[in-house]
Amino acid sequence: MNLDPAKPYADLIRWVVALVLVALLLFAGHRWGASTWKDKHADAVAKQERLAAVIGELADKTAEVARRAKAASGAVRKSRAAIDKQHREELDDAKRREDSLRADLRAGSRRLQPWWDCGPPGPGAGDVAADAGEADAGRRADSAARIVGAAERDAAVIGWLWDSWKADRDAVIAAGCAVEAR
Repeated sequence: MNLDPAKPYADLIRWVVALVLVALLLFAGHRWGASTWKDKHADAVAKQERLAAVIGELADKTAEVARRAKAASGAVRKSRAAIDKQHREELDDAKRREDSLRADLRAGSRRLQPWWDCGPPGPGAGDVAADAGEADAGRRADSAARIVGAAERDAAVIGWLWDSWKADRDAVIAAGCAVEAR
């Protein structure tokens, strides 16, 4: 017979203590794991917030660049239309001046400089000297008018190219795609 009154409860107490220890270990492990995961989650949330802020800033900058590019595109379109109109007018003026010079040279109201005038053919040219002289004078007048007209058209084209390049360059700078050197 066992006279120890705690003996029947000793096994029960051991099991209870073991269960309490296991419960404490589980609770402590859960708390430690939860805090670790909370820290990792907080870090992940902070990274996502920073990424969202960077993406938002990039979206704002992209929208600003798009707005500036659209404004620059509209400005260059208007500028190029004005440049093209001016170019057509300059070509028309060159044609008018060429025709006017040709008419003035033929009418005798304007004369070529002496180095353009080759003079009538010399002796031995035969009967056709006067007609040939007139024909040569007409050809010289046409040639001089064509040369002057070509020079004016070339000047108009060069001006158009320069103005077009300048308008495109200014638009690229205005859109923020390039920096103007100072």
